[in-house]
Amino acid sequence: MKFDYTISGIIFLFLLTACTVTGPQPATPTGAPSPPPTPDPTLVASGEALYVQHCAECHGENLEGEAEWQQRNEDGSFRAPPHDASGHTWHHSDRVLREAVLQGGARLGSLGDSDMPAYAGVLSDQDVEAILTYIKSTWPQEIRAIQWEVTVNDPGPAGEN
Repeated sequence: MKFDYTISGIIFLFLLTACTVTGPQPATPTGAPSPPPTPDPTLVASGEALYVQHCAECHGENLEGEAEWQQRNEDGSFRAPPHDASGHTWHHSDRVLREAVLQGGARLGSLGDSDMPAYAGVLSDQDVEAILTYIKSTWPQEIRAIQWEVTVNDPGPAGEN
């Protein structure tokens, strides 16, 4: 039986990937989402240093991800995806991205394995915010706007409203 890696990759990337500048803001009175916040240059700078220290080894110094990141490793584990505009990180809300950083590969459960460590207890909430701010600061404005809309419309975990 052949396993469809495209579907598993999409599921993985949906669950895996990783920034908040400020909390979600309500839609404007016209119903249109507010524009994404401008990344704070101080957070971007500290986030870049933290990214290099904690993330670049696997996700690449240029956020490019692991080679052939959409394929699984021989042991079935997922490879490190890119966090640049070519990846899937920007499809996720800030909440999901924070969970990915804090919980690491353990959050995938029955969907698969990942060698990503959990950074809860290693990185502070401010560190995670800085790293994600740095990552998002590298995206084109159009992608930042899409990701911000996903963040603003994120209902939260099941049962949370």
